[in-house]
Amino acid sequence: MVKKLLCLCLLTLAACVKMDPKTGEALPRGEQRFKFEHVMERSEDLEEGMSKVQVLLLLGSPAEMSSHGEVWLYLPERTGLLIPALALRLKFQGDSLSDHGRAPIVLGETL
Repeated sequence: MVKKLLCLCLLTLAACVKMDPKTGEALPRGEQRFKFEHVMERSEDLEEGMSKVQVLLLLGSPAEMSSHGEVWLYLPERTGLLIPALALRLKFQGDSLSDHGRAPIVLGETL
């Protein structure tokens, strides 16, 4: 029974991560342009007041965006389903970056 449960968990995890068939590497999630490691390195250059275009040029497109585009999420390739992870959350007021920081991902949901 334990083996079946473990196999089910592993299959669920594998289904949540897109893999490049040629290299076997995990691909960025959603509409995200770059791998999360690259995004986090570049995020050190973020400054409040940057425009959305400046952020796009710096980090690429986000994995997820709120319906009005005021919150952008950059996500790691892994879902954070069994092991909690961190996402990068950006908040905009109008076209201007107002806040940014890491947000926890627990059970696959960004908090």
